[in-house]
Amino acid sequence: MKKISLVLAIMCIFMMVTSVEAAIVLPLRVEVDGERLDFPDEQPFIDANGRTQTPARFIAEKLGANVTWNGKEQKAVFEKGSNKLVLYIGKKDYELNGQKKTMDTAALLKEGRTFVPARYVAEAFDAVVSWDPEIRTVYINTKPKPTKKEGTEIVAGFEVPLDTKLVAIEEDWGGISEACFEVNLLRANLEGQWDDLRQILLQKCDSSTVDEVMAYVMQKKEREYYLPDKFIYDKKSGRYIWIKESFMEDVNVFYCSASFDISEE
Repeated sequence: MKKISLVLAIMCIFMMVTSVEAAIVLPLRVEVDGERLDFPDEQPFIDANGRTQTPARFIAEKLGANVTWNGKEQKAVFEKGSNKLVLYIGKKDYELNGQKKTMDTAALLKEGRTFVPARYVAEAFDAVVSWDPEIRTVYINTKPKPTKKEGTEIVAGFEVPLDTKLVAIEEDWGGISEACFEVNLLRANLEGQWDDLRQILLQKCDSSTVDEVMAYVMQKKEREYYLPDKFIYDKKSGRYIWIKESFMEDVNVFYCSASFDISEE
């Protein structure tokens, strides 16, 4: 009898603990690049469509974007580099870089604060979003590792063909750059080097920027031709492309770091 009573007592305790655990709801969290995003007043929540809604200003700032509110048109406008996202309160239709799109939820107003779906805002600026339901956490990665294709290698985030005659290296040059691409007029397959340079830069830069870079560097057709220093700003990446002056047969193109600002030089 005592054994049965003991078993029943243990079962009761187990059921009580289980009930308490079931009653505990973990707070909804948002992490950007491994850092928890703090919300000082209004907290994020999961809407009726299963999407995580966050206060617009805080997620925009963490993603490095500017956000403005148009009360007359009831819309929030996010801008970063050449990317522009427009979300309308209560509407599933939205705009990304001028193109009309549709999502499965909508931005909304709550307690006078604009809330926006975290996934759509983050993905508009090329971030990768994942969700862990067990710990109710949204993970946003603004620097996803590129997928390496067969026959290529990753250099400072760029996918570079293994068979290229172009030299591609990670290079900080005193904190100025992230990568350097060198074309050499005396190296085999010059046209292939120019083409590889174009394709590599297009991975992160706007096509108009790349066209300007290529038009400049390809002026160098002979070893003795002097090519002066030139900095070209790319709105898409928010980076400068630095073509280093060339006295000899080599042409060096640097993809500058995010912290580099030509105005400080």
